[in-house]
Parts: sequence; structure tokens; C-alpha cells
Amino acid sequence: MMKIITNKFNKLADFCYELFQISELPLYSSKFSKRKFSQFQHLFLLVYKQFQKFTYEELLTDIAGNKSLRLYIGLNKLPHYTTLIKFTKRLPMIVLDKLLLEFKKLIPKPRKVAIDATGITFDNASQHYCKRIGLKTKKRPFMKTTFIVDIENYVILLCKIRKKPRHDTKDSKPAIKKLSKHYKPNIFYANRGYDDNNIFKLCFEKLKAHPLILQRRLDIPKHRRKGTYRKQTFEVFDYGEYLQRNKIETVNSMFKRRFNSHVKSRTCKLQKFEVLTRVIAYNIDRLIRIKQQVILIIIRITRISY
Repeated sequence: MMKIITNKFNKLADFCYELFQISELPLYSSKFSKRKFSQFQHLFLLVYKQFQKFTYEELLTDIAGNKSLRLYIGLNKLPHYTTLIKFTKRLPMIVLDKLLLEFKKLIPKPRKVAIDATGITFDNASQHYCKRIGLKTKKRPFMKTTFIVDIENYVILLCKIRKKPRHDTKDSKPAIKKLSKHYKPNIFYANRGYDDNNIFKLCFEKLKAHPLILQRRLDIPKHRRKGTYRKQTFEVFDYGEYLQRNKIETVNSMFKRRFNSHVKSRTCKLQKFEVLTRVIAYNIDRLIRIKQQVILIIIRITRISY
């Protein structure tokens, strides 16, 4: 059993290394770096932390007792947990966005994608005890996270994070524009929250995909509806095919059950960093689980000791 677990974490290291290579990130952040630890080792430890749902102290305790994994990633000595915290503070968020986009080279071409938003709470306090001590329990503060998902392979393609709640269309428009630069799906699924003529227009003109977006007020006839692109899809809407959109709800559930539905960080950047590393860990976990159906040519890497 221990051998199986060790092999799984070795595969996690291989996928992290492959992403690091594909994204062409420098091994060290600066030419003046002390070169005690590489950026790859830092990123792997942070993804591994989310994979195991550890705190920083628990992470280093686990790595200290896992000699084979330390040797596999070339970690000659353990960093202090504050070293990892400082690394997350100085690493630009664009680096994690770039790593997430590089999954397009590791997965099949997505044909069906869906968009939806979910909330990540800022704590894991019990509602019962919050009520007992007089705290508000009806509505907790949360971070709104918008996912665009390949619903055939259950892989997250894009992630947009917002600290405060806003309407779904606010984050969907830049996300669709970004999606069109990297992917060319055939069908784009969304619920009523994304019923906006501008989103239909982006799907047709930018994404070159057919929008299966459920419109509001289906009892209103076509000639009384607003929006040219909304009218085009009204009569040809396939509700049976639209039900495939429910798979993105499955992804939201899988993501939260596997990696928790709350974040422990306190600052805005570290909270977003934590969610993005979870998304990377989730995608790697999916690739490991569906390796027989997706690709086996990725993990043929010559290990290099740093």
C-alpha cells in the first residue's frame, strides 16, 4: 500500500515537473538567488500541501519522514515553513495562471466546455458554535470562483477568482475571451445566470462555439425577445443536450470534497494562491486517475537532481 501511495506522489512530482518545463519558468527567481531550493521544489511542495490538505507545519513534518520523495525531487534539506510563505507572497499570480493554461498540452482537445461559479468560504467554523457565541451564521463571507470546465474529462481549463460576490456575467466575459485564445470547443454550456446577448455574441464570434445557454422566460415568443444572437439560438435550443451542463456541478462537488470548501489564508493574494494551487492539484489528480484514457506519454522524464 505504501508503495502505491509513493508511486502516486512520484507521478504528482512528474506532472509538476512537466508543467514547469512546458511553461518555461526559470529554475531560480534571480541570478542572485542562494540556490538552496529551486522554484520547482517550492511549487511542488505547495501543490503537494493541497494534495494532502496539510498545514505548512504538517507538510514539512510529512516530507521529513518521506525520504524517498525527498530524493525523488532532489530536496537535500528541508526549508523552513516561512520560506514557503515568503515564496507565495513574492511569486506573481500570472505564473500560476500560466501553469494552469499549460494543461492544454497535457489533455485532449476539449469539445464541450461549461462555465459556472462556486463559493469558497474563508473559514471552516461550525455554524452551531457560531450561533452559540453570537456570530452571524446565515451568510458567511466567501470568495467567488468561476470555473470553465471540460465536461468530458472533468478538467478545469480556466479559473477566475473574485474576493466579493458579483453577477456571473461580470467574470464570464473576460474568461470567454481568454478561453478563445487557447481552446476551440464546439459547444459552450451555461445556465440562466449567463443569459446575456454579449455572451452569446462572444461565443459565436470569438469562441466559434455554439452556445447552449438556457434563457430566461421561455414563455415569451421569439419576436418579443431582445438580442440578435439570443433569438438565433432560441428555437434550436436542445434541452436534452443542455442537461450535460450538470456535469460542471459534479466538478464543483469533486473539487470541494477532495480539497475542502474553505481557505485558511488571511490575505487576499494568499487566498487566491491557495485556490489556484488546489486547481492545479485537482487537474493533476484527474490526469492520474484517467491516465488509461488520456495520455501516457507525459511522464517520461529524466530526473535531474538540483
